[in-house]
Amino acid sequence: MGGSGSGRRSSYDAKQTVEDCLDLDVNKLARDGMIRRTPWQGSLIWTNTRTGEQIASVGYTCTGSGDDWTLTLNYTVTRRDGEKHDVRLPIPLQTTVPCFGGERWWFTCPLVVRGRSCLRRVGKLYPPPGGLYFGCRRCYDLAYTTCQESHKHDRLFRSIAGVVGCTPEMVKGFFRDRW
Repeated sequence: MGGSGSGRRSSYDAKQTVEDCLDLDVNKLARDGMIRRTPWQGSLIWTNTRTGEQIASVGYTCTGSGDDWTLTLNYTVTRRDGEKHDVRLPIPLQTTVPCFGGERWWFTCPLVVRGRSCLRRVGKLYPPPGGLYFGCRRCYDLAYTTCQESHKHDRLFRSIAGVVGCTPEMVKGFFRDRW
């Protein structure tokens, strides 16, 4: 039971990944002129890169003055059961000054988790599949696929190490040198 192909999930792929989610990148928005120190509105569209099909869209307004700016997203989420939810999500923006000059924009995570506001300064926000709101990777406990795959074979390495009488790190090093 639980062997290869049995449908049982192994521990390395237990978390949802950022690659499974849409992403909202503040640096891309700033580069494209969608975030700047003037009030602005528009829309964002996500497309499937293989088919070119539109998979999501949001309307936005960027408002504020001085150092107090907010990006407000307006969108509708249709759940699997067909229920529609209209969402208005204000996302506070922050700026920093890099050592090479200029200005760098950041999102302030708008989520409240276990009764506490996150308020982390982040470059990207994600709505998980089926989720209503954009939030940071930490609030949604999202992982990167590469991080999960780096430990994909740890159980196998431990088993081999037990049979041959060495450490799992030695087995991993042996295979790493030959891949």
